[in-house]
Amino acid sequence: MRRVQILTAIIVTMSVSGCSPADSEPAAAPPARPAASLAPSAAPASSSTTAEAVKACKLAAEAPRTGEAVDIDEPAVKATIENAGKSGVESIEQAGTQLQVRYSAWLSAEIGDESANALDDLLDAMGRINSACIDAGVTTS
Repeated sequence: MRRVQILTAIIVTMSVSGCSPADSEPAAAPPARPAASLAPSAAPASSSTTAEAVKACKLAAEAPRTGEAVDIDEPAVKATIENAGKSGVESIEQAGTQLQVRYSAWLSAEIGDESANALDDLLDAMGRINSACIDAGVTTS
């Protein structure tokens, strides 16, 4: 039995959606969202903003969103949960509780679709912390 060069054949037959016949270069990837653009820096933080609230908000702002991540930074999720719980801001604490629930569900999910859906829910919960931070006027810079 002879070995066949399948990889070369696959590469040659693959279409490249980022190129047109007139283009000699592939299209550029869409720009990544900078973490600073996720939370407004113009909103003043209240005088009662704690260091934990700022830390939780910063971690939430830097976290990937649904559809952006294949892998999750578990230490960052745990730190976000811990800091949100100590934030002293009710909406951030509630969002942190929801993140804890989603994190636990993700840990116990079966590999496959259930795990993928649980990861999406986890990332959505992280986004809700970011939204709570924005609503509370907590700046991350």
